[in-house]
Amino acid sequence: MLIPSFAVGRAQLLQHMLTTLMANGSIPRLPIYLDSPMAIDVSDIYCRYHSQHRLTPQQCKAMCQVPTYTRSVEASKALAGQAYPHIIIAGSGMASGGRILHHFKRLLGNPGTTVLFTGYQAGGTRGAKMTSGAEAVKIHGKWVPMRADVRVLAGLSGHGDYLELAQWLDKSALKQDTAIRLVHGEPEALEGMRDYLGLHTAFRAEVARKGTTLTL
Repeated sequence: MLIPSFAVGRAQLLQHMLTTLMANGSIPRLPIYLDSPMAIDVSDIYCRYHSQHRLTPQQCKAMCQVPTYTRSVEASKALAGQAYPHIIIAGSGMASGGRILHHFKRLLGNPGTTVLFTGYQAGGTRGAKMTSGAEAVKIHGKWVPMRADVRVLAGLSGHGDYLELAQWLDKSALKQDTAIRLVHGEPEALEGMRDYLGLHTAFRAEVARKGTTLTL
C-alpha cells in the first residue's frame, strides 16, 4: 500500500491510526515505512513535545517506534527490495512531487498495489487524475500505466468545515463590518460558503477575485 501524505499533521495522524489499528487487531500487522524527511522531523517533534497535543506518551512512543523511518535516499531506494506486503507513507499529499513518485513508478503497474489517498486532491494535480480513474499518469517525463487499486479515505481534513468556521466567527471579537474574503477552495464551495455566511451569520463575505487588491 502506498499512501501519499502531507508531511505536517497528516503523516503523524496516519502513523497513529495504523499503529492503533494493528495493536487492537483491526488490521494485520505489516511493516510501515515513513519515507519523508520532513514528516520524520515533524514526528520527532510530536514525540518530544507530547504535552502540547492530545496523544499520550505511550501513543506517541508507538507512533514513532512502530514505523521504520527512511531518512536517507539510499534507505528509500532500498524499499524496492521489500518483497512482502508493507505500507509506505511518503510525500507529497497530492502526488505532485516527492519520494512517493519513485514508488509510483515502480508499483503503479502492479495490480497488487493499493494507493490510498487521504486528503483533498486539487484539480489538475496527479492525485486528482488518479482518483478520477486515469488509465496512466506521467511521472518524470514518462507515462506509467495505472493498474493499482486506487482508494480514497475521506474525513481526515485538517480544515474547519463551514459550520465550525461560522461558529468561530460568531464567537469572535470581529466587528460585523469586517471585510471577509474567501480565498481557499473550489469555486462552487466558495460561493456556497459566501451564501451560508450571509444567511446564518451577521457577517458578509465575498469571494476573492483574480486581479483585485485588498488593502490591509
